[in-house]
Amino acid sequence: MSKKHDDIAADIPDSTVEVPGGSAKKGRPTPKRKESEAKHNRALLSGDTKADRAAQRAKQREQREREYLAMRTGDEANMPFEHRGPERRYIRDFIDARWSLGEWLIPVMFVFLIPSLFITDTRMSIAVTAAFYGVIALAVVEVIWVRSKLKKAFDAKFGLGRLPRGWTFYFITRYMNIRRFRVPKPKVNRGDTVK
Repeated sequence: MSKKHDDIAADIPDSTVEVPGGSAKKGRPTPKRKESEAKHNRALLSGDTKADRAAQRAKQREQREREYLAMRTGDEANMPFEHRGPERRYIRDFIDARWSLGEWLIPVMFVFLIPSLFITDTRMSIAVTAAFYGVIALAVVEVIWVRSKLKKAFDAKFGLGRLPRGWTFYFITRYMNIRRFRVPKPKVNRGDTVK
């Protein structure tokens, strides 16, 4: 290299020494692949996984307790996501304001089941079974009828196409549950007009 080029190279930092007719030099050796990959690798799990799992379980338990309390008190901000919003509240209130045969279906089932274990007369056994299936049929008809009434009332209040996803299952599971065991806790009395 000539004296002129040495003077130019002295003014340029070591990291980018420009050589005429050649490429720029880094001024340091190329790192090995192992070193380069090691820089980007990070542990998938932290060192103390047992303590992490315990902390995670405690956090989840606390979250569940907060949600359960919210469901009992009606604190909608802390309820699980599937119970939040005015649409879900309207569905709950619509159901809770009604008397329903469906909510008594499970207790009625035991009323029919226990005597049927002791009935020896064939005709009596057939009559009890037929009565039980009759109650189930009435409950199914009632669910279909109330569902259609709820859909009409909901569309009138919120507009078409606003029913939340999975609303039929939400409606049926609440409708078929005894009122005192429903969560979130009912906020309206039976016979109240839901607006």
